[in-house]
Amino acid sequence: MIEADRVSERRAVHRGVERPPWSPAQLIALLIGIGYIVLGAVALARTGIDLNRIGPHVEVAGLHHTQVVGGIEVLFGLLMLAAAAVPAGSRGAMSFLGIVALGFGLIVVIQPTSFHRVLGVHEANGWLFVITGAVAMLFAMASPVFFGRSRVGYTRRAEVVDY
Repeated sequence: MIEADRVSERRAVHRGVERPPWSPAQLIALLIGIGYIVLGAVALARTGIDLNRIGPHVEVAGLHHTQVVGGIEVLFGLLMLAAAAVPAGSRGAMSFLGIVALGFGLIVVIQPTSFHRVLGVHEANGWLFVITGAVAMLFAMASPVFFGRSRVGYTRRAEVVDY
């Protein structure tokens, strides 16, 4: 075989990779969600789930709970995790959940005895909800959404034809 008969062609192949947008609010929503899921799950594990009665009052991390508030905390945590999954959508969901937590927390701080029998909450629970709601709203409003730049890589593909 003669060396001149071998034809080699090299050409560049374009391959683009897009980075998804992200926001620091997603990290905050993730941390809040995990924290509330753990808090609520421990409360539910200690109280048990009995749909026929409210159940006992237990203390988890220095906060008083019943099975009802434990379930509410697990649901709130799951919704925060859902908000953390979408960068642009997380801002609206985090704002809404923050407003709900802030409002409920203020009501519990102002009048904790009204909810003590059913929810087992005290003033400290209300302050936790107020702080959580304020942090969620602050990060939802102030955190920017970073849009990733497209990263392009070039590779060479060699085609060798032998005659």
